[in-house]
Amino acid sequence: MSESPMPDPTETHDGKMPMGQTGDAGDQAAPSALSLLRPAIMLAVLLGGAVALREVPALHDLLNDTAHLRQGVAGRFWFCFAGTLWCLFGLPRQILCFAAGVAYGLTEGTALATASTVAGAVLCWAWARWGAHRWVSETMARRKRQGKGGVLMRYGERVAGMLARHPFETIVTLRLLPVGSSLLLNLFAGLSAVALLPFITATLVGSLPQSIIFVLLGSGAQFGSLDRTLIAMALFVASGLLGYRLLRRLATGGQADFS
Repeated sequence: MSESPMPDPTETHDGKMPMGQTGDAGDQAAPSALSLLRPAIMLAVLLGGAVALREVPALHDLLNDTAHLRQGVAGRFWFCFAGTLWCLFGLPRQILCFAAGVAYGLTEGTALATASTVAGAVLCWAWARWGAHRWVSETMARRKRQGKGGVLMRYGERVAGMLARHPFETIVTLRLLPVGSSLLLNLFAGLSAVALLPFITATLVGSLPQSIIFVLLGSGAQFGSLDRTLIAMALFVASGLLGYRLLRRLATGGQADFS
């Protein structure tokens, strides 16, 4: 009497998956607790630092202490140190530039405020790149394969597409706009594929107009100059209109890529 052969659990029938296998393991695997450690640390530091700097008056007092900020190289160093922290955690950059105008005047104030802005933005970019760049890329790719998503994911894909295809133009345009979050832009750039050099140059070019505007306001307040205040207000409006026009042109030109 012959025995029938035992079925092979790895054999496929009619195009079905082998027994015990339901699909791509990479699609089904959920992120482990260890893979979430870096993103959690990154967010905790950024949120904790932003709250602490808003609530603790030491940094505000330092930026308001014009006499201390004018004390030679040491005063400039402390301004740049405080300004870098200020921009790293996404506090309103207008306050920093205004303080630079009051303390140093137009030329030196613009230079120091711009250096602090770029340094803080680069540190935020690097922190985001270390903390969650890989996790975000893997998560978005997995959810896209699974057909999952939502408004937030579509928005993230749209911004990531703009940054990937036009990194310099996108960052310059968003820096020029009078509204928006510098912290979120730094985070998006760090989490996306934007390289360091385009990020630095675009941040420098895009943030310079508003730096000049608010340094002008600060220096105008220091010297009681109405002309400087009016010029700063006109430049602010022009910067916003230019940023808006560039944003529309950028979105229209890349509409086929983002849909």
